[in-house]
Amino acid sequence: MKIKALILFSSVLFLNACVSTKVSSKNNYDYSVLKTNSKYIIQTKDGNKIRQFEYLGNDDNSIIGNQEGKEIQIEKNSINKVLKFSAGKTIPLIVGGITIAIILPAYIKNEPVGK
Repeated sequence: MKIKALILFSSVLFLNACVSTKVSSKNNYDYSVLKTNSKYIIQTKDGNKIRQFEYLGNDDNSIIGNQEGKEIQIEKNSINKVLKFSAGKTIPLIVGGITIAIILPAYIKNEPVGK
């Protein structure tokens, strides 16, 4: 049972590590790092997350993009963070996690893998 809990915890940790913060208070909300036609996750100050936000541009007070085929504008002063999903980090972490999930139980029980 401990192993299953460890694997579940590791999976959650890996999935959270697969995003990188692009815009936040740490970089003084510098929106120039965002690339046009790229998808981002917008986290607002009230805790909501806007997923699959395709960034199109910004003006002085808001950022403009598409979500589910609709153009939306989000006020910059309501944005807490802008995150980017990173598949380059995800694939190695998942492969490593699966490898650990297979080998770790055999190592703990001191048995050959698959037995």
